[in-house]
Amino acid sequence: MSLLLRSLPSSTRFLLYLQNFEPVKMGVKKEDGSLSKIMPSEEQDILDEMDIKVKKYLRGDDANFEALRDKKLKGQLAAREELYGKSAKAAAKVEKNTVLYDMNLNVAYAKRGGGYLEAEGIEKTWRIKQEAIVREVDISSSKNQYDIVLPDLGPYTLDFTSSGRYMAVAGRKGHLAIIDMMNMGLIKELQVYHCLKLYTYIYNRDGTELHCLKEHGAVSKLQFLKNHFLLASINKFGQLHYQDVTTGLMVGNIRTGLGGSDVMQVNPFNNVVALGHSNGSVTMWKPTSAAPLVKMLTHYGPVSALSFHSNGHLMATAGTDRKIKIWDLRKFEVLQTLPGHVKTLDFSQKGLLATSTGSFVQILGDFSGSQNYSRYMTHSIAKGYQIRKVLFRPYEDVLGLGHSMGWSSILIPGSGEPNFDSWVANPFETPKQRREKEVWSLLDKLPPETIMLDPKKIGNLRPPTRRKEKPSKEEREAEMEAAVADAKNSVSTKRKTKGRSKPSRRAKKMQEAVERAKRPFLEQQKQEEELSKTKKQKISELPKSLQRFVSKKAASCFC
Repeated sequence: MSLLLRSLPSSTRFLLYLQNFEPVKMGVKKEDGSLSKIMPSEEQDILDEMDIKVKKYLRGDDANFEALRDKKLKGQLAAREELYGKSAKAAAKVEKNTVLYDMNLNVAYAKRGGGYLEAEGIEKTWRIKQEAIVREVDISSSKNQYDIVLPDLGPYTLDFTSSGRYMAVAGRKGHLAIIDMMNMGLIKELQVYHCLKLYTYIYNRDGTELHCLKEHGAVSKLQFLKNHFLLASINKFGQLHYQDVTTGLMVGNIRTGLGGSDVMQVNPFNNVVALGHSNGSVTMWKPTSAAPLVKMLTHYGPVSALSFHSNGHLMATAGTDRKIKIWDLRKFEVLQTLPGHVKTLDFSQKGLLATSTGSFVQILGDFSGSQNYSRYMTHSIAKGYQIRKVLFRPYEDVLGLGHSMGWSSILIPGSGEPNFDSWVANPFETPKQRREKEVWSLLDKLPPETIMLDPKKIGNLRPPTRRKEKPSKEEREAEMEAAVADAKNSVSTKRKTKGRSKPSRRAKKMQEAVERAKRPFLEQQKQEEELSKTKKQKISELPKSLQRFVSKKAASCFC
């Protein structure tokens, strides 16, 4: 046979080998004689992890249907058990994929640096222009970069709602407008120049005048404390007013004594109002105190701008001494001093700091986490435009600019918080949700007494104080005897000139010293006796039917 095979061609011999070949099954032999597939250790760990997750979603162990005689019921229960197993496997698979997706997303987010711009090689982020950013972003984000030119009614200032949904702009000549930032639709526009000479006015959403606040006087700055529903104002004479907008009551009227101020901000952490003054100091106030909570010298010249970080622990100030200072409010010390003449400041939700002077805007960022701010982005508007206000839009990578010829909006990647809490601020809330939120916020309104430097003290328990136990009669007598003995010893026994050391004089001095030592004890005893008499009299004034309800402990004290 071997000779015959050798005589055949090699290809024919190979085909014969394949026909007679039986594959060898490799694996681990189980107890029932079947073979299980051998897997690498990593795959086996993944399968074991999946089995653990499947058991978590299963509703107990598999049911035993051997005792059932009804075939129809047995089949239905078996099909349901199979469905439970499939759903548990699907849930475990979704959980695994979700965890992997979150891990990959976090890694990618960390690599991107939290949504900030990244430069390659020797390129600098502050050299990137707005035109280049608009070309790379999506269509909806590119619409947030625009310029509105109204040269006849400026300069303009602007403000956003806490959710960033609406924006209010106001010109110096009385032009007011409310804009929906979702669709860039104009909600209301009105002209109120004739009303802005002396007093402060409140208008509703439709532009109807509701209130005229004459008590505030000629106001320089306004701030609203949303958790307390307080309207705070500082006028040209340095008077700080707090008015409750729900009841109309004037909660606080404080004379600062430092003159007028046009720099005013509210700390979002504790709702303390900070004022910047012309002598270079910053004072912090609350409505229930006539004296400032904090008074700190920040600059050697008038304070021109002030802003608080969203966590409330950092404060940025700018002065006419051409310096920008970052302060740690937990220690009230300077963390960093930067050069620059700045007219307005603002912190973003992610900690970026926008500064501006003239027609130039600069954004600083702390990318190391050590409160060391460096240049991140720059932007210049048309030459000759004077920027009056910079303000980041909440939950968006947008910076609003109010200037002398209108207002503008630029894109600042990484400035806004990407995730919003609908219970705090919902940019997509409906009119019904807004009305309900107003009612709930009124119910959750905080009293003015809760405004303090450290709001964490609210809700803490006061440490227990030990009551001083009254000394017994024997202890009082012992103390009085010790005092009398000390008084007797304090009388000098030194013999003086003739006539001054008579025994009668010495005895009189001794008696006066003893009386002085006994006087506080006797006065205390007299006060306690009078107090017990008044309490007895109050009890005797009660009707006989109520005297039996007097505590026995109190009655025993009177006996």
